Amino acid sequence: MSEIESYFELSPSRKLLELEKAKLIIDNRLTSQNLTEPQVRIQKDQDSIEVSLPGVTNSSQILEIIQNTETVEYRLEEPENSAGNGLTYASIIQQEENRLLELKRREETDIVQYQNIIKQKLGKAEQDKFLQGLEEKYKIPRDRYRVFAYWARGNHQNSTLLPRKFVVLEKAIALDGRDMRDARPSFENNSFGYIVSFTLTSSGAEKFFEITSQNKGRNLAIVWGDKVVSAPTIRSAIAGGVAQIDGSFTKEEAVDLANVISEGALPIPLRVLEMRFIGPTLGIESIEVGMKAVLIGFVLVMFYMILIYRLSGLVANAALFANIVILSALLSLMGFTLTLPGFAGIILTVGMAVDANVIIYERIKEELRAGKSATVAVAQGFDNAFWTIIDSNVTTLISGILMIRLGNGPIKGFAITLCWGIITSLFTSLFLSRLVMDLLVNRLGVQKLQLGFKKLES
Repeated sequence: MSEIESYFELSPSRKLLELEKAKLIIDNRLTSQNLTEPQVRIQKDQDSIEVSLPGVTNSSQILEIIQNTETVEYRLEEPENSAGNGLTYASIIQQEENRLLELKRREETDIVQYQNIIKQKLGKAEQDKFLQGLEEKYKIPRDRYRVFAYWARGNHQNSTLLPRKFVVLEKAIALDGRDMRDARPSFENNSFGYIVSFTLTSSGAEKFFEITSQNKGRNLAIVWGDKVVSAPTIRSAIAGGVAQIDGSFTKEEAVDLANVISEGALPIPLRVLEMRFIGPTLGIESIEVGMKAVLIGFVLVMFYMILIYRLSGLVANAALFANIVILSALLSLMGFTLTLPGFAGIILTVGMAVDANVIIYERIKEELRAGKSATVAVAQGFDNAFWTIIDSNVTTLISGILMIRLGNGPIKGFAITLCWGIITSLFTSLFLSRLVMDLLVNRLGVQKLQLGFKKLES
């Protein structure tokens, strides 16, 4: 007995293992929400997980996503004649519901009473108690079957998702989330709603093929948490490990269900120990440090460009300022929250943007030294520098994209500002700067350009 107890005892190493699993799942769920630099850390001394979410306003919705322990199960509906006399337990329940409806006592039907529990938000304990009461009322053998509610929308597409009838399923679980590999939501034109397509693992595909082969004509219910969302009839054996869930989902519901299938359920239930909202006053020091670093870098770069390239340096500075404005606008449209790694990405963007202009001006200098006119030198300078700048920036962009895909938290925040900064830098350096330089030499007649410490003219 002591050996059995020791096996089930939650030792410190096992606690850490379960927390690691939960941390990985929470991290994946937050990543799918397109949040800015979410950070998930294990607090070993408190057996807890700390989650930091910069710039989040819908904290209750995110908290619900984090705490969700629901998973997906597949259960066969009860067979024909399960209750004897050619009846099923579900049909007996429905007969009683129909009798009360004929007597115009709709409020007394079990399904309406169950709907009221849902609408009043009395909690899962009350829902389970009600379903257990149904099993006792209709003498359903609990060692073989369980009562579930089938959830669906009404006749209208935008009607509320509610339990619409009761179904009786086998107690044995035919398939669960461990048998599934991946899931994706997609829009179904025929039903004007969303479905969830999923693929199974090799072992799951074998089980699925066996179940569908041996139970043709029976319904295979798909249970999400404690909700039956679909109960398709098995028409034939399904091989290949690819199937879909039809449940008239909204886009949000389909995405949530796909996430649960793909990531799995949390291995342990979570409760909130503490929730703190850190306002900008507590983070003002970090903001000031970041802004100061960007401004100092910006001013030093502008001073250097004017000192070395004079008029052309002013053009580069104007392009640099436009680059910062465009980048800020893009990040604002994305709802991106700037943190210190994000500021670092912007500072690096400033340097890379000026680097492109330096390459262009050095190419123009070479053309002017070869005796070409300012108009030709500017045109050929930009043309000769174009692919060099593209090649150098694309290699950096590839690295940034990999950091976004594989990294998380601060690494991802840095990579996002870096990638968008590269794109805006290419635009301002190759197109905006060229537009201004062409205007100077072609329209305003500027023929003397100081590129370096010597004035060059055509």
